[in-house]
Amino acid sequence: MATFPFLRRATWLCAVIACVPAGPAAAADWDERLARAFSNRLKEIDRELAEITPRLDALPGIPVDDQGGTGGFAATHQDPSPADAGHAVEVFWQCGGTHVVDLIALVPARRYDARGLDAHYGLPDEFTVDLIDADGGSVARVARERDARGHPVRRGHPFVFHIDPPVEAAGMRLAARHLPVGGDGDEGHVHAWAEWFAFSETRNLAYGGEVRATGGSQPAAPWQWNPDFLVDGQTPLGLPEVPVEDHRNVGWLSHGRARADEAASLTLDLGAVHRIDGIRLLPARRPTSDLPSGFGFPERIEIAVSGTAAADDWRVVAEKTLGNPGHNPVWLPIDAADARHVRVTAVELWKAFETYPAFFALSEVEIYSGGENVALGRAVRSADGMPNLIAPGGRYWSSAALIDGHGPDGRLVPEREWLARLDERLAIETRIHELHAEAATVIRDWRNGSLVLFALLGVAGAVAVVALPIRYRIQSRRQLLAVRERIAGDLHDEVGSNLGSIQMFADLAEGRAGPSEELRRIQRIAAETVSAVRDIVWLLRPGGNHRIGTVEHLRETASIMLESLDWEFNADEAAWSAELPEDANRHLFLYFREALHNILRHARASGVAIRVTRSADRRLTLEIRDDGRGIPAEKTDRPATLRALRQRAAALGADFDVRSNPGEGTTLTLSIPRV
Repeated sequence: MATFPFLRRATWLCAVIACVPAGPAAAADWDERLARAFSNRLKEIDRELAEITPRLDALPGIPVDDQGGTGGFAATHQDPSPADAGHAVEVFWQCGGTHVVDLIALVPARRYDARGLDAHYGLPDEFTVDLIDADGGSVARVARERDARGHPVRRGHPFVFHIDPPVEAAGMRLAARHLPVGGDGDEGHVHAWAEWFAFSETRNLAYGGEVRATGGSQPAAPWQWNPDFLVDGQTPLGLPEVPVEDHRNVGWLSHGRARADEAASLTLDLGAVHRIDGIRLLPARRPTSDLPSGFGFPERIEIAVSGTAAADDWRVVAEKTLGNPGHNPVWLPIDAADARHVRVTAVELWKAFETYPAFFALSEVEIYSGGENVALGRAVRSADGMPNLIAPGGRYWSSAALIDGHGPDGRLVPEREWLARLDERLAIETRIHELHAEAATVIRDWRNGSLVLFALLGVAGAVAVVALPIRYRIQSRRQLLAVRERIAGDLHDEVGSNLGSIQMFADLAEGRAGPSEELRRIQRIAAETVSAVRDIVWLLRPGGNHRIGTVEHLRETASIMLESLDWEFNADEAAWSAELPEDANRHLFLYFREALHNILRHARASGVAIRVTRSADRRLTLEIRDDGRGIPAEKTDRPATLRALRQRAAALGADFDVRSNPGEGTTLTLSIPRV
């Protein structure tokens, strides 16, 4: 009975220590460790995440970089929520008449500005989709979407609607409500879409259809926004590919030419005569990030066919001037023709820069006969020869790439399958988000419950301590006195003896003249200790692998940290290509984060302007300006003010300047030489 309270308190203390490990980082996740140890639901969530997450590797992704091509349809309206049927857009099939529709897909528009990517530019919060007859009357309601912009995962994913049973219709209509404000705030309320698809099995009925919009005005960018762009087959999602392993052929590349009018051609042997009715050309991936999308895609194309490949047997079946499709396939319909040989000639080549050579480049050539690609695996040749050239990432430009059924990043699939797989990715990513949110709730509940339990145990322990019997107190006091006596004896016998030995060595050292063995041992031990410390410091030297440019890294950091403020980020063309050594990059990034942290913690600013420039003498200047309350003049000159920023600037060998007045904001200027 005497030891029971002691054991009870010891057990409680051990439980607390086990659940709350020492140190701030370990203490921060004690609740998660507790929940994972005892919650069956959290274990089920972990198992489901482990099961579904790998499935994303086999699904196409949503690109974040600019894929080029057209922007799509956009219209600005003064009224975001009309009282009638909404801001309507209709598409009628180009082929005319009514056709059976079994799937509709809508691709959101996107726009890039100083704040980064808006992956669903002009997406209405609420809209309905209907199939309609030739007079515009509704045949069937396909979907009604609410809070479309509030989806926690959808960032550019297409809306895919399966229609079961299929419905016969002449077109489709989308009526939009609750339009968002334009990105610049002065555009009014924008309604925008990149591309619409309406499938009858594998055929896209909406391609090349007639687009009708009610009300609104077109934005002042006709090269990007046009009603016809809604059904031109071009999306911001890239080529219709799915990931595959060990795919190294990215496409075929001609020899460079000095002028754009020096034609280049490809000839495909289909192995037998086929009745062909269309050709699809897939652009190559740009070899470097500084080149525009649509690299090597011809400005003007000519298609000729032949049965024998004899010089007098060729006849031209299509000739067309093409816009730059970016990273989008281009369909060229032709009048049905019997042919075994097909020649694709780039009459006018891609040439984006005066000093850069002209090229003809493609990732795949597909020749269709009644919906079948008859060019797959066939022979292809060119007057340029078909050399294998090394492309970035250890891949190759080769003739085999043109007829292997693959784009530059994966296996090509029909657009319908591609869109369905993108929708599957959205479903999996949404489920992963839900599971993570549920796991956070489970952990929070366990944390709250454990804190309540600890509080109750603490109260019970306090009551137990107050209610201890007088006998237990007397016995505990006797035991405590015995322990104190034993510790006192040990200190006298052991520590006292050691202190006597130390005094003896001191007397010996004092009685000797000159260097002694004891002093040399002390010196050696000290030297070894210093060496060990230096080794530890050496092991802690940082390293890094920068996947993106320095200025792009700063812009992405600003987009995350300054999300709650009105901010802008500008950099000149020379600054975007600037690269610093690894250690300098680390100091610059830590300087940048510290400056933004100061603004968020102390400036009380509502707006921040960031500008990066690079002068002709390779000096990189970073200017951060806020409209906050500023720094008093008497504090600016103090060494302790902005100490961390000054230290980072000194480590960079850079000039650092602070300009600030109370109520007028603060401007920090960092100038780094020879970047």
